[in-house]
Amino acid sequence: MTGMMLYLSLGLMVLSVISNRYWRRQLAAMRSNQDRIKVKVDDATKEVAEIATVYAQLAHQHAESEKRVAKAEQEMQAALLELDKRRDGPVVRYYVFDRIEPRAGRFWEAAVRHTPADSPLQDRPSHRSWTGIRRYVLIADTEREARERVEARFPRKGGFHLMDLAPCRLNGLAVNRIPEFSTFRKPAAAEEETKPARRPASASARG
Repeated sequence: MTGMMLYLSLGLMVLSVISNRYWRRQLAAMRSNQDRIKVKVDDATKEVAEIATVYAQLAHQHAESEKRVAKAEQEMQAALLELDKRRDGPVVRYYVFDRIEPRAGRFWEAAVRHTPADSPLQDRPSHRSWTGIRRYVLIADTEREARERVEARFPRKGGFHLMDLAPCRLNGLAVNRIPEFSTFRKPAAAEEETKPARRPASASARG
């Protein structure tokens, strides 16, 4: 009887050891799975955070783009209204002051009024049709130079009055010291050859 109890005790001890080892292995496997799951969760959290940051940047860019589009639409509507207004308004005619050869400098806009009653040159054909204010475009380095050139060409004793002198409002005009880069440039030799020969002034007067 005592021997049987001893065998039973020994068997229970062996089962306990085996069971303990088994559950320890299961616990270690669970902890390993837990660690792997935790690493995956951390990686997923980082990816979600990065995606959230990118989404916030894209949302900000989208909002800025919508603002720019709205502003561009407003500017376009204003430009269309201004275009319609200028189409319906009076035509502003500009006269070119420098006709022969361009010079380096800045473009100026001179408003000149001609009063025929004060002019001894009122019988000239070029002055008979002069009504109101003419706007001339000329090139000069400084405002003083531009004023002197205008007053030399249109003297006050001839019935001319310089009403205003300001930088030219026309866009796209440029005079560069390099002729190829200038808006107004001297024609090339080939262009000069293709132009018809100008008749002398004396011949045209005799004709």
